Amino acid sequence: MKERNKKVSIPVFWISVVALALTSGCENYLDREPLSDYLSSNFYNNEGAIRQGANGVYQRLKMDHASSSSIPLSVLWDMYTPFGIERADNTSIGVGNVDLRSNFTNEQTWAILYTSIARCNTVLDGAAPFYDQLNDNAKIYLAEIKTLRAHFYIQLVSLYGDVPYFPIGVTAEQLRSVERTPWNEVVDLIIADLDAAVAVLPWTALEWGRVDKSVALGLKSRIALYAGSWAKFGYGKDGATDDAKAEAYFRHAETAAKRVMDESGRSLANNFNDLFTRAGQLKADAKSETMLFMMFSDFGSKSTHYLSLGEQVRMIGQSGRFPTQQLVDTYEMANGKRIDEPGSGYDPKKPFDNRDPRLKYSIYTHHDTIIGNTGSNKQKFLMELYKPKTKAWDAEGNEREVDNADYAGAVAQYGYVQSGVGFAWKKYNHFDDEASATPTYNILIMRYAEILLNYAEAKIELGEMDATVVNAVDQVRTRVGMPGILTVDPSRNGDEAKMRQIVRRERKVEFSRESLHFFDMRRWRIGDLQNAEPTYGYPLASGVNAAQGIYPDGYEQVTPDMVPSYGPAGSERDLNDIASYQAYASKLRVRDRDRMWDDKLYLWPIPQTERNKAPWLTQNAGYGE
Repeated sequence: MKERNKKVSIPVFWISVVALALTSGCENYLDREPLSDYLSSNFYNNEGAIRQGANGVYQRLKMDHASSSSIPLSVLWDMYTPFGIERADNTSIGVGNVDLRSNFTNEQTWAILYTSIARCNTVLDGAAPFYDQLNDNAKIYLAEIKTLRAHFYIQLVSLYGDVPYFPIGVTAEQLRSVERTPWNEVVDLIIADLDAAVAVLPWTALEWGRVDKSVALGLKSRIALYAGSWAKFGYGKDGATDDAKAEAYFRHAETAAKRVMDESGRSLANNFNDLFTRAGQLKADAKSETMLFMMFSDFGSKSTHYLSLGEQVRMIGQSGRFPTQQLVDTYEMANGKRIDEPGSGYDPKKPFDNRDPRLKYSIYTHHDTIIGNTGSNKQKFLMELYKPKTKAWDAEGNEREVDNADYAGAVAQYGYVQSGVGFAWKKYNHFDDEASATPTYNILIMRYAEILLNYAEAKIELGEMDATVVNAVDQVRTRVGMPGILTVDPSRNGDEAKMRQIVRRERKVEFSRESLHFFDMRRWRIGDLQNAEPTYGYPLASGVNAAQGIYPDGYEQVTPDMVPSYGPAGSERDLNDIASYQAYASKLRVRDRDRMWDDKLYLWPIPQTERNKAPWLTQNAGYGE
């Protein structure tokens, strides 16, 4: 190992924020003393102190949400893909025309992740001299911290590629020579850390919400799958490949996922919706599926977040993030066929009928009934794209006509009609059980469905498309009532391209809004295809005459030819289910006309603020020197 790999993983800027890494989170000793006092006073020499240190690390999973409008930064990542958009037209990171070198989100993400790693290293370093005399529980807490540190590094290497990676605390002398470690070395170090944690962790965590063996293995399967894809399909701007490394990493991903499937006792929740509501998450079967998450109400001091506050319709709250047509048209018909396939039954006038149930579980569409809950006022109302009035029902079921704040009025310019493209997020935002402005549901980071699809994808990329692959994918589909993949199309059996297509499709629709597609799009190297067109949405209505009160429904004016194209059969667009709307774009709501793609965007740049302080940190290709 090179000398630099004995140093720390924190760039120069983080000398000044090591103390800050110890000041947020739940109430514990970490909030009271500076780092030097912990290490000099032999603080981490017993189970109680180490448990307190671990609790502080768990708080870091929230990505400093209290400093980011109470929204964990990581939940925004899918908004940086064509599956999600933010409020402002043509100005999101996802559009591709933002200078990320000086972008605040980029700078803050780097800062949060390295500060989190600093907290991990503080506890691990402090406990190291006493490890042999610690009891089993203390060693489990240290393995939990090592697993969470791996999670933070997974995000860093996935975002930036080569990053500084060092397993111990910081000194000023070491910082003077810190360098970026090649991404594949970082991945190998992450895997080694996770293997060490797996050897210590139990299958059943000491408390709900803590890391167990399945989480460490799940993270191993995730980073190995990512690394296998980077090696197979191309890494960074230049798209370098390495088939041997790809095979090795896919094997790691397959074996880690298989252990969870065979030994953990975990299973899918009975009800998909339960995974995303506070009441549902407390059910035993939902707990079995949810593996790693940001806990907001039952761990440490109770806290809330504003994730849903910015994803509601203007009728009941605020709106700043929306789903897109490209995502909607990735969901199959209920019979398992893509909407453009013969025999699918797709009707462009009624595009949301008879679809994969996960569409309506995840996204609100035209004429859906939305539940709004402010805590003191719960009501239902009709989602209406084309009229200044809509229907609403109070708690007793009394119907009345109300002003449609998403269509017209002081705040309509920020709603899903004028700012979005006709859709709103339903996943996480179905409020039967708590107030929408201060929800306490947990935000998921990993669940068992991902393990099943990680396994299936790794096996497919290894060319091992046996019955276990089909079974893994079908388990995810069966939970929501979708037909088996070979029942729908027997020709998939043994066909690598078609099996790759279906497992990718499943990841897109199963995990929409869960911040995985941002990394999937990059590792599958489909950024150019997905970003080739502007953001499209609902069909525009013609013949509107406000003076006469005439407001036609745009969907009723749709013609039979308004079905998206997925490219020639067997093309990359076809096999990645990427819809194109060019043939009838003039009839649709359009946003982000300046959307573009450059292959440099497969990696974010090292923030310029960091390179100003540490000029020996090289920059990623395409971002200049």
